[in-house]
Amino acid sequence: MGFYFFSTWPSGLSKSPAITSIFPAGGKLGSTFELTTAEAPAPWPGAVWTSHPGIKFEPIKDKKGVYKTTITADTPVGPHLVRFYNIDGSSQPRIFFVGLADETAEIEPNDKLDVGQFLEKTPVVVNGRLDKSGDVDAFMFRANKGDWVVAQCYAYSLDSPVDAFLHLHDENGSKVAFAPDTQNLDPLLVWQATKTGTYALTFAGLVFPFNASARFHGSAHTVYRMTISTGPFARNTYPLGVERGGKTPVHLVGWGFEKHQAARAAVVVATNADSTTWVGANSLAAPVPVVVGRLPGHRETEPNNSNDSALTLAWPSAIHGRISQADDEDRFGFEAGKGEKLRLRLRASEFNSALDPVLCIEDAKGKQLARDDDSGKRQDAMLNWTVPADGTYHLAVSDLIRSGSNAHFYRLEIDRVTPGLNASFTPDRLVLEAGKSAGATVTIGFANGYKGTPAVVVQGLPEGVSTQIPATEKGGAVKVVFVAAESAKPANVPVTLLVIEPGTATSYKATTPIGMDKAGGERLINSIDHLWLTVKPKPKSEPKK
Repeated sequence: MGFYFFSTWPSGLSKSPAITSIFPAGGKLGSTFELTTAEAPAPWPGAVWTSHPGIKFEPIKDKKGVYKTTITADTPVGPHLVRFYNIDGSSQPRIFFVGLADETAEIEPNDKLDVGQFLEKTPVVVNGRLDKSGDVDAFMFRANKGDWVVAQCYAYSLDSPVDAFLHLHDENGSKVAFAPDTQNLDPLLVWQATKTGTYALTFAGLVFPFNASARFHGSAHTVYRMTISTGPFARNTYPLGVERGGKTPVHLVGWGFEKHQAARAAVVVATNADSTTWVGANSLAAPVPVVVGRLPGHRETEPNNSNDSALTLAWPSAIHGRISQADDEDRFGFEAGKGEKLRLRLRASEFNSALDPVLCIEDAKGKQLARDDDSGKRQDAMLNWTVPADGTYHLAVSDLIRSGSNAHFYRLEIDRVTPGLNASFTPDRLVLEAGKSAGATVTIGFANGYKGTPAVVVQGLPEGVSTQIPATEKGGAVKVVFVAAESAKPANVPVTLLVIEPGTATSYKATTPIGMDKAGGERLINSIDHLWLTVKPKPKSEPKK
């Protein structure tokens, strides 16, 4: 994790920063620009922490709430976190996205087609804000016949309170394409130009969470980032995921690659333990997310639509495939022993695949033993299944309405159900005064028959701070008391709450959710794995009169 802080603290009365939004909510890799907070931290200047040291914030002293922001060329693309803090505490973390294309800011007035902001070139990232009720933002650009016009928007994904949608109009003002909720509540518009000309794209939205207002929503915090492309644009990789460790070649899948076949190739570097990494090949208009896991991967090979032609798999493993045509069905065989507990996940809709997946388990004679079509994330399939007898079994993957295409891709995971833990904590920020104590709660859940005796430990404590943590055997809520010595110096640091199994190398990071209610779907980052700890000096005693 990276840090940017000041060696001296501002004096005077203050309170912890309350930063509701930042603008822009990201920037291009290798760039420097000015970023403004919706609320200027007081007293000014404040301090900033970022989740990667390549993202650097430097306050501009004569511009309250404005930072010179630099993204170094070695910063990973994709979403990161930013916190603003002072001697009294920290803000909630905000999402900051590192992209690939050149960027520009929305310029008002641009709320009608005939005054739309003209974009000189694509791909480009537009940083905008629906800043008032009823606001609509319009952008104009050129496209040639046959070009794939792609507009990818991040708004709700960045924690903006909006359910947005896009309209695309031709030179006559006729609507040629519309995109509502595509990725959670955010729109992704894709359309192939039927003629060369100037096109107008309009962006607007309704407030989220919803209320009785029927007007388009706008506020100082309704910030968005929109990538507009008329060239190659990748939506996913194939395979959809890679095994953790090393470098894995992948194939970029999306639109506009017909004349740019060489741009399809990319390499995923997956050396960290995150569940998602982002690909940032130079040919891309925008970074692409890729699943990272511990399962070795395989690719489906055709023909495999019968048990006789089914690909036999060693497991645990992950298989990447497509239901490439109507009535297609992919089959995979595997050996398993009586009593083994399997977790089978068929993941497609979470990657915005066109597949509505159905997963079936059959015995060697073709008898169906289990079936699921939407017990997983979003509309995906998941089965926890106990093997009834030693033998050969088959998995059948299909689409619910028996459709198929190159956009009907999936990731099938075959794994064992293993005992384990899950852990969460609250609150996400804690203020501790020298000479006093404050508490946080870690809640431990046992899963799949876990029978260990876990313990909670805290990493990254500043000098002069210790913890008091009771032993736990049955999980549940564990109170972690942070104690600051009288001599503890002021500090602002992220600390990690770990649940460990004593005597083993196994550990689990406790996490806590961030952002608004997720009724509208996932954000680019949904949880954090650190608690922000602020240590304050003892208040000076008032002199006796």
